[in-house]
Amino acid sequence: MMVAMTSRGSAWPWFATLAWAGVGALGAFGIAGLASIGVFLLAGAVLVAGVALATPALRPPSVPGLLVGLSTAPLFIAWLNRDGPGPVCTTTAESISCSDQWSPWPFVAVGVLVAGAGLALLVAGRRAPDQQPEVPAEAAGGMPRT
Repeated sequence: MMVAMTSRGSAWPWFATLAWAGVGALGAFGIAGLASIGVFLLAGAVLVAGVALATPALRPPSVPGLLVGLSTAPLFIAWLNRDGPGPVCTTTAESISCSDQWSPWPFVAVGVLVAGAGLALLVAGRRAPDQQPEVPAEAAGGMPRT
């Protein structure tokens, strides 16, 4: 007996979302690290995006995962600057090093907004067709019934 798996019960849509999140993360870290290894990360993002676009199963509605991936770089930068703003000194048994850190809150705000938008679009895109709101014929441009 063969059982067909629907997209609702399989892990495939989540793999597609993860692939697009990887594209977003590679792109975001590529832009953030453009002065060092960013070019290689951007090339990786283009490569993964090309594979995802060439594979029909990885196309929409999983593309909002790109926004979730884009949120990783600002959130990581916020984490690195978590002791800021201002000078932050670390002391070891042999040395003291000080550096200036930025305020993490603008990065947190951008990361949370972008991730929230991506997650909202993913949830809205995964709604079952029977859960879509019905549009009356008058609002859809049809003739009202008399």
